[in-house]
Amino acid sequence: MPMRSKDAGLYVFFGALALTLIAMAIGLRYANRSYLASVSLQERNRLAKLAESGLLVVPVLEKIQGALDPLGKLWETTPGMAVPLLLQNVTMPILEQASVDSVRVQGLTDGRWIAWRLSWPDANPDLNVDAARFTDAAAIQFPVSENASFMMGGPAMKVQILQWKALWQKDVDEHFQDVQDLHPNYWADLYWFAEGGPPYEVPGSFADQRSHAWFPAHEAGNPMAKWDRTQPVEELVAEGFGTLSAQAQSVTQGRGAWQAGRWAVVFARPLATPDPLDYQFRVGAAGQIGAAVWNGDAGNVGGRKHYSNWVSFRVGS
Repeated sequence: MPMRSKDAGLYVFFGALALTLIAMAIGLRYANRSYLASVSLQERNRLAKLAESGLLVVPVLEKIQGALDPLGKLWETTPGMAVPLLLQNVTMPILEQASVDSVRVQGLTDGRWIAWRLSWPDANPDLNVDAARFTDAAAIQFPVSENASFMMGGPAMKVQILQWKALWQKDVDEHFQDVQDLHPNYWADLYWFAEGGPPYEVPGSFADQRSHAWFPAHEAGNPMAKWDRTQPVEELVAEGFGTLSAQAQSVTQGRGAWQAGRWAVVFARPLATPDPLDYQFRVGAAGQIGAAVWNGDAGNVGGRKHYSNWVSFRVGS
């Protein structure tokens, strides 16, 4: 039976529609790639010049999938700034000798989430802690209160701090790091109400609530003693030295990776949140960011850190 003109028109219409949908899918897949190509050719040069003048511009992309990967290709063409680091020698315990001169800071946003990346040289990754052994770590901070000091704020001048630790990254990637991970021949004869036998694994062997008496920090709610950490980052708030406090709610995600003598760490969170303790970002708005780095094998821990002055940024060009 010969095809009627009406049927032929429908075939042409649906054929064109299918081709359009395929083209749209391909376009969305390569949208970021095309954008980044333009950044690397023209926009990247302009943003690099702004960075040289002291302004870090956070590009707005249609999508930032993959930004949480600190070694992802998305960051290879993202503009950034080398930020000088200072010795924390204002309050005890001070850092007497520097081992990290600067940290590279980059940022990306899709208008809903914002991702920040820090990267710095470190010959040896420090992933565990022990007596006189410390973990590598990094942090970024933002002034929640106007005119807050870059030295963790001050009285009535609040800052928010997002901190990552290599130890927590190992907790998330592998399992909670216990004594046996550093000392395989360590032996505990007895833990009352623990299940199984030596070596008693945390938390698996301590399902019985009564056995938690052996873990006073955990039972007191100390955020440093978490067994079930799902993110290697935490959100904190401070109003000067000695006031650092963990926030009850955290929306920040993060990940760190060490490769070829260099750490790269990403912090990602929504631009705006309902938490009054959070710094609020907005496309088109300017702000300030500070960075800090701890080099574990150089004895950096607590106040013994490298930190930066405020760096001005703008979300979007």
